[in-house]
Amino acid sequence: MMNTTSSEGHVTPATRRRIREEGSTAAVTHYVETRWPAIGGRKLAPLPERAFLDAGFSEAYQPGHVAYVYVAGSGDTLKAPDQPSGLHGLARRFALPLFKISATAAENALARIEDINLERYAGMYEAEAGLACDPGYDNWRLVLIHPSRKPLPGAPVEARSRVIRVLLPKGLSLIAFEKELHERLSAASLPRWISSPAGRRHCADLNLDPRDAIRLTGYNTGEGERVSRADELYIFKPRLDGGRLLTIIERIVHEFVVRDAANDRPAWGWVSVNQGYRRQA
Repeated sequence: MMNTTSSEGHVTPATRRRIREEGSTAAVTHYVETRWPAIGGRKLAPLPERAFLDAGFSEAYQPGHVAYVYVAGSGDTLKAPDQPSGLHGLARRFALPLFKISATAAENALARIEDINLERYAGMYEAEAGLACDPGYDNWRLVLIHPSRKPLPGAPVEARSRVIRVLLPKGLSLIAFEKELHERLSAASLPRWISSPAGRRHCADLNLDPRDAIRLTGYNTGEGERVSRADELYIFKPRLDGGRLLTIIERIVHEFVVRDAANDRPAWGWVSVNQGYRRQA
């Protein structure tokens, strides 16, 4: 899709080809030329079928704590279908399939959803006049993941409809697992991709400001408020990418155990930097 410019210099968006029927509430309703990045990157491949049955893993693995990986969306398309709000509204505007992906130790992931609803996760952005808020970011909900396959035999992983349950290996904390998960999802990170040349071209084609997609969250800490970038938003297609998400999780668990057994554990310690995280050298 290419825009046209008149002799007076006015930009006119090109007519986009509809790929969903009129009235569809899908995030992407028209064809765009953008090739979305995939979580895990182009080189992501499943482990060998017997990776978790081989002695290198099975004899070294010791169970630790349970983590639940979840995928969430926000916004209510039923009350006002013509004015989608929350992350769904952002997805409609930017013609991108957008979801929040993260992990929790809560045995019911809905408890974590309640938390991010109270925080209005990703509900803010930097406007010309300063910080602004959008509606719908207090209406987060779990979405179906649709994994395309079952976990590999012997993997301490269970693919459920709305969460992927992981029995982490001993020594791998929830925080380290979560940060490693985000590291491996980063190829499809919304704030990262929207700031890239491909993301800027996509926004230019739609006549949108990429800064509107750099979402922020305000965390009240008493008398003040800390504002941080919402880094858990990804370009993700639940019906197509569920298998890739499962592969990423399996690889994190397998590599942690096998490399630890070989005294070559990855540097998965994380330290806080400006209320964020980075790998510890």
